[in-house]
Amino acid sequence: MFPVTYTHQHDYLYESRDRRFPGLVIQVQNPDAPDRPVEVRAHLDSGAEYSLFNGWIAHTIGLDLYSGLERIYASTTGDTVQARVHRVNLVHPELGTLDLNIGFSTDPIRRNLLGRDFFNLIQIGFRERHLVYYITPTP
Repeated sequence: MFPVTYTHQHDYLYESRDRRFPGLVIQVQNPDAPDRPVEVRAHLDSGAEYSLFNGWIAHTIGLDLYSGLERIYASTTGDTVQARVHRVNLVHPELGTLDLNIGFSTDPIRRNLLGRDFFNLIQIGFRERHLVYYITPTP
């Protein structure tokens, strides 16, 4: 057996009155303009290889969306989303400041996703039956 220790527990967030999802409320900051953070809700998505956020967030925190490297995201249905990748700070009171390359979509998307690239920076465990997850920064 391999015991795992977590420092924080979070309830799933409400998507609607009767639907909940594993999500995190987090601040997104431009490292060059940290005084312009945006707080967003993001789905914790273990099926997403890379994190993907709405493009308006990049503009709001002072990034030139189209100056980032292009990355194409594909869904399980075969649909694709074009995004531009930028290095940002993700700030959370329990996790601290995490630096991550985020893809910002060039067209609106339904939800922000924190994918396995984010999971590489933290340790996480899901208890779907109880609608909670446990999280700690990776040492």
